[in-house]
Amino acid sequence: MPGSPREATAGPLSLASRPPGWHGLPAVRERITNLVAVLALPALGPAVAPYCASWHWTIDLLACFPVQALGWLLVAGAILLAARRWRLAAFLLGGAGLAATSILPVWCRAGAAPHEGGAPLRLLGVNLLRGNELQMAEALDAVRGAAPDVIFCAEVTPAWLEGLGPGLPDFPHRYLHADPGYYGVALFSRLPLREVALVPLGVPWAPAIRAIVDTRAGPIGLLGVHTPRPGSAERNENRDRALAAIGPALASLPEARVVLGDFNATPWNPAFRAMLADAALADASAGAASTTWPAVLPWPLRIPIDHVLTSANVGREAVAVGADFGSDHLPLLAELRLHR
Repeated sequence: MPGSPREATAGPLSLASRPPGWHGLPAVRERITNLVAVLALPALGPAVAPYCASWHWTIDLLACFPVQALGWLLVAGAILLAARRWRLAAFLLGGAGLAATSILPVWCRAGAAPHEGGAPLRLLGVNLLRGNELQMAEALDAVRGAAPDVIFCAEVTPAWLEGLGPGLPDFPHRYLHADPGYYGVALFSRLPLREVALVPLGVPWAPAIRAIVDTRAGPIGLLGVHTPRPGSAERNENRDRALAAIGPALASLPEARVVLGDFNATPWNPAFRAMLADAALADASAGAASTTWPAVLPWPLRIPIDHVLTSANVGREAVAVGADFGSDHLPLLAELRLHR
């Protein structure tokens, strides 16, 4: 005989009295956190790349993005911590720690206290972008708004010079080398220039401008550069050769020196670090806010490939990005202090 109706429904059917789908929540949570972990795994490459970038040019490219890797690994690690996925969280946060140990020393060095006193000097580095000549008025507005003493421009085409020459009458001292490709360069200065020359920099088709700028605190040597862009084994080799040539190119300049421009390298690329050491320069523009490329992206997604480098006797007052005028790079403005 079957039991009573109450006994017949007291077994498995009693699950219906519980909240619908309650028993599936842990499985859904696990699937979601697994997805977060899988999406975060690619960020481990850029997090580790600064430590082994010399192994291959593809790793060197990944080494440009440790800041972005750090941000995503921290977000993913926090989600996994909240879901109590302890081991996965620890794994991703360990990768974030590796990224942080390469990033923070660079940022801290750039944020060192400026020198006291001295004569101010404002430098502006601008990659104009070949093909962006229709934005001439916006570019001139961006330059004038920065109120620099000296301007170095990269990707200077003949069309760019047609507008820049007459558009910057307050910069009477200048050296211009237009090129229909990507490696034309120009130097505009309110201050007198001496011994200005176009110098080869590793590869003949990407020259630099070398000059002595006469300031109130005495002469300062200046080198404006636009090194080849990476993206293949050959391109990386050309860029690294150009970076290695910076130190020798400074040899004839006064002890107070500045190098600025588009280096196509970040502080986490080995060739850039080696150049700083060989040339006895500090990256005054390596702070967290000095990211310049690509200009269309917000700050956290841009990378620092435009730099202002200084010798030990040149103080850093401030470095900031300028206004967007349509180039793929934002201008980089540096306020320096020169000492007699």
